[in-house]
Amino acid sequence: MATIPEMTRYINNFSLDDCPRGNQGFTRVLLQLFGFLGHGKSSFINTCKYVLEDGEFKTYADVTVSDGGNTTARITYPLTDTLTLVDNRGASVMNSYEIGEIFAQLGNFLPFNEEIAWSEGFKLVDKIVESEQLVKASDFIFPIFVYSVKKGMNPAEKDELKELLTTVTQLTGIFPMVILTHKTSPNLKDVKSKFKGMGVEQIFALENFTPEDHLKTRGRHEDVLKFFLEVIKDIEFRLERFQNPETERQNRKKLVINFAHNCDMKRQQDQMLAEQAAREKEEARRQANSGKCVLQ
Repeated sequence: MATIPEMTRYINNFSLDDCPRGNQGFTRVLLQLFGFLGHGKSSFINTCKYVLEDGEFKTYADVTVSDGGNTTARITYPLTDTLTLVDNRGASVMNSYEIGEIFAQLGNFLPFNEEIAWSEGFKLVDKIVESEQLVKASDFIFPIFVYSVKKGMNPAEKDELKELLTTVTQLTGIFPMVILTHKTSPNLKDVKSKFKGMGVEQIFALENFTPEDHLKTRGRHEDVLKFFLEVIKDIEFRLERFQNPETERQNRKKLVINFAHNCDMKRQQDQMLAEQAAREKEEARRQANSGKCVLQ
């Protein structure tokens, strides 16, 4: 097995040019972090920077703000010349509008360092069109789902997450890797089993480094480095086949726009049904009152 310095050098020196067919037009890899608010995305960013830079611990992503749910922008954190972490806005609830925004972020259709506001109706499509010139087809998209083991997982959430991860796979062509934070929690075995039941192929459980707890240990370093080695393997596997960055971008765009369209059509249908039910209820009430008047 390679040593920690050897693994670190390999990851830091990884280039898309070294892939089986070269870079095929891709210039960098966006490691797209997504998930719920407060599940450790920001702490994971700080952990990755700490391990790969192998220096003093620094707070790059503000945990007190980001994990508290106040981050509303896509923020990039370069790791190497090739790998860049992206902290996407987390979801509070997995409703259709927040999921649509998640897909737009993961598809790389929304600009960096600008506020991401959840959009209703066709506003999301408008935002995608407006941001057309601000995003790059040359970015290779790699999805990473971050989930806190401490939160546990109920059956209803499991079904929602399975559908989400399946659609993200269709969007990016890669089944999302799952990072489980707080691996010492007693929920680890159960949560890990549920993700495996969803078909997740790569699950990495780890303890994030924090300002209060950043003692370097071989085990914690290796957990992070092994994750990056598997990321690189998946990238190389994907680029064994011919890829066209612009074609992939257009396919992602179609999927996200179709999702937004279907969500809006369903919203309109639900609204019509609700209005019809309200009218029928009001008519039934009027008829009932009319019957009372006749009896009197």
